[in-house]
Amino acid sequence: MVFRHPVGMFSPLWLLLWTDPNALIDAVKRSDSAGLLILEQGRAVAEYQPDKAVHVQSVSKPMLSLMAGCLRTDGKLPSIDVTLGETLPELKNDPKGVVTMRQLMAHVSGIAAPVGQNGQNTPEFKRLKDTRRFAFAQPMDAAPGTKYRYNNTGMILLGAMLERIAGEPAPKYLERRLFAPMGIRSAKWMKDGAGNAYGYMGLVISARDLVKLGQLVLEEGRWEGRQLVDAAWMRESSRQVTYPAVSEKLGLVWMMESGEAGKEPLLIYHSGDGGNWLIVFPGLKVVAARVRDSSSADSIEFPKLVYQQFRAAGR
Repeated sequence: MVFRHPVGMFSPLWLLLWTDPNALIDAVKRSDSAGLLILEQGRAVAEYQPDKAVHVQSVSKPMLSLMAGCLRTDGKLPSIDVTLGETLPELKNDPKGVVTMRQLMAHVSGIAAPVGQNGQNTPEFKRLKDTRRFAFAQPMDAAPGTKYRYNNTGMILLGAMLERIAGEPAPKYLERRLFAPMGIRSAKWMKDGAGNAYGYMGLVISARDLVKLGQLVLEEGRWEGRQLVDAAWMRESSRQVTYPAVSEKLGLVWMMESGEAGKEPLLIYHSGDGGNWLIVFPGLKVVAARVRDSSSADSIEFPKLVYQQFRAAGR
């Protein structure tokens, strides 16, 4: 789903949301949401079952960006222009070996992605027992940096690079380096049959803990007075990057809307199948986490609901 600036939306529902803060929570409840927590300037202003942990699908992906930021902060990742071949010697002579970490993060690696005509992962991909082995074997289908393709294979390879640099599995590193210091207790990772954390999905977490990670983005890596992640990295990863012939509004794994390259966007976000969202509105100082584990179609456009509520309130 792509968020569009909600100008001129004067339907009865929007008008209700402008005048009744509880309408947002009611809409979230009616849409089979599992949990919700919204912070304004760090204070909880709306919540619904915030402690229920569910699989947030692709909202797992930004954890890889945060892991890269932690490695950068610790001096273990001097540059994200390091290549697959430099980090993973087994790919040194592979055509993929020239792909950089930056290109993987921006979904412009040129590595083939196993998706069907509907843009979803193929059934064969979903049944993989060893996702990493599969990703290592994928061919190139475009020159790096020339074509945008939302790419779960690239995220698997990104996770492999980060783990090799960290010297430990991503779940263990993130728990020690980020989740524990932030008091995040609900986070668990799903793994494939070979014991690899998926990376592109697989994070099970509550809205209460997920929203903390959004607040970390808003505060440029600071948490309760401590700089957990380098501020420069947080700015770089959550600003629009540019590649030739690529028009998507991309950061480094993060996505954004109504932003210009290098400037603060209207919102920074990542979504996951089924209606999972982590959204940061920098100008409004609002962070919203919504988790949903229902197989039914999502009946609301969550980013618009949140934006309208706080924008219309004059905050």
